[in-house]
Amino acid sequence: MTKTLQTLLLLLIGAAYSLASAATTLDVGVATVDITPGEPIWLAGYAARTKPSEKVDSPLKAEALALRDNKGEKFVFVSLDNVGVSHSFMAPVLQEVSQKHNLKRGSVMVISSHTHSAPVLEGVLSGMYTLGEQDAERVATYSQALQRKLVEVVGRALEDFQPAVFEHATGRATFAMNRRIYQKDKVVFGENPEGPVDWDVPVLKISGTNGSLRAIVFGYACHGTSIAGDDWYIVSGDYMAYARQHLETNYPGATAFYFTGMGADSNPSPRGKLIHAKQHGVELAGAITGVLSHPMRPIKGDLSIGYAEADLPLEPAPPRDKLESDSHSQDIYIRNRAIGYLKAMDENKPPGETIKLPVGIVRIGDSLTFVSIGGEVVVDYSRKLNRLLGNDNPWLIGYAYEVPCYIPSARILKEGGYEADSSLIYYGVYGPFQPSVEDVLTRTVLDASNQARKAAH
Repeated sequence: MTKTLQTLLLLLIGAAYSLASAATTLDVGVATVDITPGEPIWLAGYAARTKPSEKVDSPLKAEALALRDNKGEKFVFVSLDNVGVSHSFMAPVLQEVSQKHNLKRGSVMVISSHTHSAPVLEGVLSGMYTLGEQDAERVATYSQALQRKLVEVVGRALEDFQPAVFEHATGRATFAMNRRIYQKDKVVFGENPEGPVDWDVPVLKISGTNGSLRAIVFGYACHGTSIAGDDWYIVSGDYMAYARQHLETNYPGATAFYFTGMGADSNPSPRGKLIHAKQHGVELAGAITGVLSHPMRPIKGDLSIGYAEADLPLEPAPPRDKLESDSHSQDIYIRNRAIGYLKAMDENKPPGETIKLPVGIVRIGDSLTFVSIGGEVVVDYSRKLNRLLGNDNPWLIGYAYEVPCYIPSARILKEGGYEADSSLIYYGVYGPFQPSVEDVLTRTVLDASNQARKAAH
């Protein structure tokens, strides 16, 4: 073979490689909007607070990451600095986004960071807070502004599409601690170093075709409860926001996104002060930086999406005389739950016997699969789904779409405790779930996964 033919062959091979790469490159759009409250406001997540916020330590954000493949399939992740959103809160947002941008059902996923230091939202954990008129007005004003900003940030991301290159790897951070302590015949909060946790830190590096770093997506399976006690009245995105700040400082021009994992029965350790949130943010950012500093696995392929809703069965609600009794309870949270149930019954809108829970699957070719479940999902699901979907390279996400309540496993239901039972009081739900809840949810996830897999072929 002559030197000229060798050169030509190499050029043809290079061109074919470039065309193949281009054929599997996703377009990515990135947008961010500030959602920090401009005045003192009641903060969500802790029932024991007695007054509005006093100061802001870190800004709060809503960030949108839009994906589009060569077929025109689109999906938008929205990372939100808040404890959670409800179905009623998200309904008008999703309706407007769908109408404006012609997106399929389930193609916009809000992932709540679950920081316990962001504002209360309308229709979210409403029975947990006793707000005066002024505080309620501020919550309403903030909620309506946030809904508008969510529509805005999704639209801006969808207008920002540029070709991108994806790489993935997993790091490790060890501050998550199982919080379920077994005391004789009950389960209480504490630190259980023998309990199950998920210390994985999945990382997705998104670069432009010129090599510039555009976005860093990272996850972790742990509650956003570093801050408590004397620092309860500080507005903060907790450890995930401080990790984000470190990353964006050290990688100028990149936007950092946090996708909450399935760790509803894990707390940060240590916890209780603002400095602990910053400490964990440094550890998490260090783990991510370590991943970014080493070779990562290329991610290529078109998008394929699966969406379903699991009907998780609850035990029957108590009869009306029990609800009437609870409506006069000395416990304000039990009282609020009963009053809510009675009001719904009187309006001929009795609460259902199931919790409808969104499940989303987003596959990028055969190289990465986002597996997302609504609600406060305990770590047992992380372990189980990693095992069942291991061949799909799963990235597990909780607090996705909406957060109706805790989602316990069969084990936790049997053991009892906050995640299994008493947490439902604050969500205004009578329960607990029936023992089949884990099987029902697992089947729904696998069905959605199969739906996405079929769409890919």
